Amino acid sequence: MLIRQVRGWMLSLSLASVTLAACAAGTLQPAEVKASGLTREQAQAVLQVALKYQDYSLNKPGVFVDGDLQDEHGQPPHPGYFDFSLGYNAPKAGATEYWGLFSVSIATGDVWEINRCKRLTGSELRTLQAQIMARTGKTLVDEEPQRQGLGCEDQQ
Repeated sequence: MLIRQVRGWMLSLSLASVTLAACAAGTLQPAEVKASGLTREQAQAVLQVALKYQDYSLNKPGVFVDGDLQDEHGQPPHPGYFDFSLGYNAPKAGATEYWGLFSVSIATGDVWEINRCKRLTGSELRTLQAQIMARTGKTLVDEEPQRQGLGCEDQQ
């Protein structure tokens, strides 16, 4: 019985790491962004670009992105943003470690790590964000009131 549980748990870890790799492999096509903004899947693709240049071991087996963060009414906790958690299922510890909570702007692709109130940056991310803003017609200045709902000050 214990062996079946361990096998089931290991299969879950393998699927989670494959899911993350598949998400990372998919690329966002800016031409597919609608004027209304990013979809949840597109926002997750933006997050993947942002995370590539951060200090996370994304290729480590057991790493996952959870993009189903919603309040009791099925809405994202931060209006105008999709929220994602990044974590790691540690096989030896038999526990899940959460590495961060990230918010991605629907209108601009602006990415924040909420726990540290840190805006994620990078040249590839800035290029992608410029393409998103060209499609939505929105700028970082336009969304400043919504950004206050994150509880973080603008810092570059």
